[in-house]
Parts: sequence; structure tokens; C-alpha cells
Amino acid sequence: MQETRPLWLKVVAGMLGALLCGHLALTAVFVGPANAAKESLSTSLSSYMEPFFQQNWSLFAPTPISVEYSLWVRAWYDEDTPTEWVDATQTEIDGNILHSLAPSRAGIVSRRLAGYMRKQYREITPAERSILADHYPTQAWDRMRERMTALDQHSSDARISYVLRLDRAMAAYATQFAWATWGRDGINFVEVKIVETRAPQFEDRGGEPSVTEREFGRRPLYQYDGQDSAAFTAAIRRFTS
Repeated sequence: MQETRPLWLKVVAGMLGALLCGHLALTAVFVGPANAAKESLSTSLSSYMEPFFQQNWSLFAPTPISVEYSLWVRAWYDEDTPTEWVDATQTEIDGNILHSLAPSRAGIVSRRLAGYMRKQYREITPAERSILADHYPTQAWDRMRERMTALDQHSSDARISYVLRLDRAMAAYATQFAWATWGRDGINFVEVKIVETRAPQFEDRGGEPSVTEREFGRRPLYQYDGQDSAAFTAAIRRFTS
């Protein structure tokens, strides 16, 4: 015969389980990114979590991130008529991360792409950087590779290939972003720039962040096989609505 647990034990277990779930939910909101729930419950959350449940995140970030990268995009109707610059990274953040309890990793696509390119940009030569800054209305990546490998001093073939893959990826992203933002009619080229915002050092913590812009030249429109332009456009329009 199966032994049944007493009712009081089930009640106590249920109450403890509910308390644990509530505590874990409050902890998740407290340590999570900024969102509407966190802002509205700020006072209550702080009084509950501090000092016994507060996490000291400095243990996990002895060298906190001090540089922020953003990818900006503009389109060109012809060689003399550009659109305005738009911060694609901020568009992703505002529409996909801000005030979201469970933000998607899709909200940092352009930031990660800009960060990858900036890392490689530091490693290539000034002459190679100048080549990236030039305009290429057709056969962009073949022409850039040809110019880079023809230099007397150039980066390794592997690095050049990786840099050009990143440049092509930025052009593909910019193409989709331009179509979603300005439509397809009349757009012939896209252009990107990486904006680097560096926080001031601790001894200058009262100062303003330093901002560095690195523009890449015009590129032809580019689309990878299998890209879902309709889904990309729907996402960007949802982010900006």
C-alpha cells in the first residue's frame, strides 16, 4: 500500500516552492537589462535584494567593456545623391532590446558585425584601410583584393579574405536595411561607417566619451542566396514603429 504524505507537508512544500519561484523571478528582473518592469519596481526590488541577495558583478568583469561600436548605414540613388545616415545598431536596440524582459540576440547583429570589422581594421595596414575607404560601384571585392595583394607590404591572404568577407557582410546588411528603410526604387549603392564611442578613463570620468567615425566607401547592392528580404523588412519596420 502506497504511503501518502500528510497534507501539512504538501502545503509547506507548495509554499516553499512558490517562494522560491518568486525569489528567482525577482532576481531575474533585478539583474536583467533595463526594462519597464525593472523601472517601475525599482524601489521595491532594491529594498528586497539589497544587501543579502545583491550580486557584485565586478567579480566577473575585472576589465569592463569601455568601447561601444555602432554600424551606420546610408543609401545612394546615384553618385551625387545620398540619403541621411541612420544608426542601424540603435534601431535594433530600441526595437528589440529596450524595455524587453527577454531581449533576442538578434538585437546585437550589427554591433557584433561592427566589432568584428573594427578588430580586423586595427590589424591591417594604412594603405589597406585607404582601399576600404574608396568607392567601388561594381566588382567591389574582387577589385579590393586585387589592389590589396598588389601592395608591396600587405596583410596575409587569410586576413585579407576575412576583411573582405566582413566588408561584403556589411554591404549585404546595409542593402537589406536600405530597402527596409527607404524602399527599393532608385537605390543603387550602399555605404556604411563604424562609429566607435569610447568611455573616458576613470581619472577623467567627468568628461565626455570620445567618438571616432570610420567610413567605408560606396558598395554595390548585395544579397546572399537564401536571404529573406521580406522578413528583414518586417523586422526593421517593427523596430521603428
